[in-house]
Amino acid sequence: MNEDALKRLIQNIILRKFAERGMYYFPVAVSARHVHLSKDHFEQLFGKGKTMTRFRELSQPGQFACEETVEVAGPKGSIKKVRVLGPERSETQVEISVSDGFTLGIKPHIRMSGSIAGTPGCTITGPAGKITVNQGVIVAARHVHLSAEQAVLYGVKDGDAVSIKTPSPREGVIGNIVVRVAKDFDAEVHLDTDEANGNGILCGTILEACIPGRKSVSTELQSYSKGSPIAGGVALELVTENDVNKALARGEKAVYYTAKGFISPAARDRAKEKGITLCKLPE
Repeated sequence: MNEDALKRLIQNIILRKFAERGMYYFPVAVSARHVHLSKDHFEQLFGKGKTMTRFRELSQPGQFACEETVEVAGPKGSIKKVRVLGPERSETQVEISVSDGFTLGIKPHIRMSGSIAGTPGCTITGPAGKITVNQGVIVAARHVHLSAEQAVLYGVKDGDAVSIKTPSPREGVIGNIVVRVAKDFDAEVHLDTDEANGNGILCGTILEACIPGRKSVSTELQSYSKGSPIAGGVALELVTENDVNKALARGEKAVYYTAKGFISPAARDRAKEKGITLCKLPE
């Protein structure tokens, strides 16, 4: 098992443990502009008989970034070095952000991946040739990948919509995240660069999920707050010195931890030094 796979396994175990306690979180991936190519189009752009060269594996099983890049052009301008993603698709699809659309002079439709009927086209140039597609340029609708097992755990089904809470300083909620379920998917929200940058979200961030019909963590915990704000709306399983420092930076007077949580000695010393109350929530 490689390092990335091991990290993903550990992360999923932790997410499962939280979900079993009614605390729902999703990791977030930020999708930069990219191109999915059909086999014929790949050969037209890179040469007859050429195949995709793996650059790195992506978080979703079986998906990978290629070493190959292309130039995408519209009526107004072009963008170079747009990464090709594998494996090959039955139809070519170009995923950009709204900002990219202004650069290209294209007004893309917000669509789920694979739903390209009636969308704008563009010109794609590679080292061996150029193609023009009549459709396929989209802004990918925000969505969350889940395996069938994870969907059951989170209490959702394919086509449902969920939300995530965004971090400070631009605290808010991103809604209408479409649930996509398949046996070879793994838990992960996909946002484009415009959405992520506008909300201060970095790739790999893990955010609280708001799932219809299930009480959010912060709402449930507020009943225990006794007038003091809960750090980030989350009761911690492990309180570290860094968690205490974050509470200080936010101007909070308490850090909350679960009934089975653990406080590190350094966190306890730091809290005592700075007058931060460590609050244990009931079972």
